Amino acid sequence: MISLTTHLSFPRPAGISRNTLTTGVLAAGVVLASLLASPAALADKTEDAIQYRQAVFQTLAWQFSPMGAMVKGKQDYDAEEFRTRAERLALLAQMPWEGFIAGSYDGDTDALSKIESDRAGFDKRAEALMTQSRALADAAASQDLDALRSQFVETAKTCKGCHQQYRAD
Repeated sequence: MISLTTHLSFPRPAGISRNTLTTGVLAAGVVLASLLASPAALADKTEDAIQYRQAVFQTLAWQFSPMGAMVKGKQDYDAEEFRTRAERLALLAQMPWEGFIAGSYDGDTDALSKIESDRAGFDKRAEALMTQSRALADAAASQDLDALRSQFVETAKTCKGCHQQYRAD
């Protein structure tokens, strides 16, 4: 194996190890390569972003649906199951936003390109979902079904509000 630092002749700053320097040079090369990526690679990235955020939202729905059935009385209330699902929801609510990247609003997606032009508004809605989901998980710890109903409705409203603004129906 050829050592990159053996064949390059440049001064190494004091206190920087040869391994650190090599890692830095390699990292810079990876960044440069990603900047010079082909359009096909960029297309793959946008498709991956779409698939990622859709998978997270499907998983959110998987957690949300049984809680909805419980608060509506369509399923027996199970405090432990509700708490577990609410905790998962709070964690998942933090995840899909990184999948809303520039150029990922065409193709197999219901996300509107308005997200790009109103990113501040979209980010505000995302923050609201994270906040309300965390509040639902906190309320679930009390096991008070009436309090859970109220917070569940508030959490559901954040979903609906975002969908009305940024999702094609």
